[in-house]
Amino acid sequence: MTAKSLANFMPLFRSWFETAHIAEKLGVSSLASSGDNLLLAELDLGPMVEAEARLLNHAPSSALEAACMLEIVRQNIADSGRSDSLDARALEAVQSWLADLAVGGEAGPAMERLLRTRP
Repeated sequence: MTAKSLANFMPLFRSWFETAHIAEKLGVSSLASSGDNLLLAELDLGPMVEAEARLLNHAPSSALEAACMLEIVRQNIADSGRSDSLDARALEAVQSWLADLAVGGEAGPAMERLLRTRP
C-alpha cells in the first residue's frame, strides 16, 4: 500500500462531500445519459475526481479521517466501485490504521495481526 499523509484532509473532504451531495441532489448519474442536459454539461466534476483520488490515497491519522474515508468508499461501492481500485486500497489503509490502533504497529496484514491477538 502506498498511502500518503495529507495535511489538508478535512477541507478537501468537505469540498468532496459537498460536491457529491450536490451531484446526488441533481441526479447526475441518471442525467448523464441525457444528451440535452445543459446543467450536466456545465458541471465539471474533474476537481472532485482528483480530490477523491487524493483522499483515497491518504493514510488516516485519526478516527475522524478513517470514518471520512469510509464514506467515500461506501459511496463508491454504492455506485459500483471505482475502476482504479482506489476505494479498495483506501479501505485497506483504514483497516490497517484500525489494526495499528487496536494491537500495535506490528508487521503484516491488518486482519492477520488482529486474529493473532487473544480476546
